[in-house]
Amino acid sequence: MGRSGGVQYIRKELPNGVRLILVPMDGVNSVATSVMVHVGSRFETKANNGISHFLEHMVFKGTNTYPTTDDVNVIERAGGIQNAYTDIDVTNYHNKVLSTDWELALEINKELALAPRLEQNHVDRERDVILEEMKRYEDEPAAKVSETFHSLMYPGTKLGMRTIGEEAPLRATAAAELRAYHDTWYTPERIVVVVAGKIATGGMRQVTRKTEEWFGGLEGKSPEYTEKVKDLQEKPRVAVVTKPDAQQAHLTLGLRLFPRASEHRFAWSVFNLLMGVSFTSRLFREIREKRGLCYHISSSADTWDDVGYWSIYAGVATEKVTEAIRAIIAELAKVRDHGVTEEEVAVSKKRLKTILAFKSEDPEFLNSFYGKQELYHEPILTLDEYLGKINGITAEDINKLLPVYLRQEHLNLALVWQKPEDRRLSALLRL
Repeated sequence: MGRSGGVQYIRKELPNGVRLILVPMDGVNSVATSVMVHVGSRFETKANNGISHFLEHMVFKGTNTYPTTDDVNVIERAGGIQNAYTDIDVTNYHNKVLSTDWELALEINKELALAPRLEQNHVDRERDVILEEMKRYEDEPAAKVSETFHSLMYPGTKLGMRTIGEEAPLRATAAAELRAYHDTWYTPERIVVVVAGKIATGGMRQVTRKTEEWFGGLEGKSPEYTEKVKDLQEKPRVAVVTKPDAQQAHLTLGLRLFPRASEHRFAWSVFNLLMGVSFTSRLFREIREKRGLCYHISSSADTWDDVGYWSIYAGVATEKVTEAIRAIIAELAKVRDHGVTEEEVAVSKKRLKTILAFKSEDPEFLNSFYGKQELYHEPILTLDEYLGKINGITAEDINKLLPVYLRQEHLNLALVWQKPEDRRLSALLRL
């Protein structure tokens, strides 16, 4: 058991490997439940790329106990919020309801994760829905440049494949393939059940009993996952997608980082906030406010078991792409060479603590915060312990990391605009 500002989490592992995380919260009247499965696009092959996302769509067409879409949507009829998502290494079935409806909410997520019907007639219809979703992403330059950047970072790897998949394997996927994929990867050791919110002491025992009843009989073990990506980049890279109808140039500029469990993540969270998040950040003030080169600019970090990256996104006028790239890189060079100040760090830490304070009032946030740590087999940090790590960060801690990760040979640029690829773009990547 752990404690965070009055919030406890309780961890229980069933004999078959399914793990349960309970996060009771005072002062709320809602409960967020989820069934997280440690599988996503990274566990696919080129031949079935997109099947994790396809499967996540299909479960909403009916389960053994809730055989139709209308039946599955009972959470919404009860006033709750229900959804799911597929990512690179997680598929999450989640909802949020009044605390009195926790059992219904958890049962629905259990059904979605463990008992989808996967009928062929629904597969054929949903395939067309996903193809339209694919087209939507192609028409959204901001989404397209993010996807292009990710593929640029990890070409030829499973990590670098698209989460939504490719059209050819999607068209070839039938109910039998979905069932086989589900049986292979939706196994006990990959499943984490999370319930966060208003849970009375007796309610905790009830949730535990229901979890044991619904998940305790699950059998099987998935294959060992073996891909480990190594960062071997020796010079800057550029990837361009030409969209003749684009009204703006969308760029993502980024560099390689550490894996998700690295102790560097605490200092980098503070740095990322002061560098590229919201109005007080360096990039916003310099690139938007001072130079007027964009409307939106922001930075973020993404990490996995083996690798990670830090990226900066901006939407700029086509004729200002060169100026914008130079200005962003100049800011990177400035902070690498001269560092950040203690004043900036203090402001960033206060902002981060405030953001987490606001988020921690929502059961959905704490559900994800604790659940994902467990899913990825990390030692669970309570929110107080995480904030303790943040409080301990100094300007010196950040400044030591900047020359390590802000390196010219690790620069990567993805660009979606009206023009064809321009070889002169590579010459801009000088840090």
